[in-house]
Amino acid sequence: MNIEVTFDPFVFSLDAVKEACYRFLDKCSPCIELRDGKIICQLQFDPAVTESSIPAVIANLRIEVLDQELRKKLKAETEPLRNVILAHAFSKTGLIADE
Repeated sequence: MNIEVTFDPFVFSLDAVKEACYRFLDKCSPCIELRDGKIICQLQFDPAVTESSIPAVIANLRIEVLDQELRKKLKAETEPLRNVILAHAFSKTGLIADE
């Protein structure tokens, strides 16, 4: 069974959609494309997935896309602080010579 799931690229990045789809490869195989200004995921479900469980899988995919998008945003926002912490941690190891 094939189902089309659409995402707005102004809300979700293509990378977030790809990463979310990757987590569902055990249930379906995605074909992702940009069409008419939207991110379209054509999902072909594994025969082991029952028709009655497909709505739940799609709902969980949408949740996962949101989760991946928020993870990307949080990572970008905290990157400068993480770099300072890492630089400080490595400065105490003697791996970096003092000038």
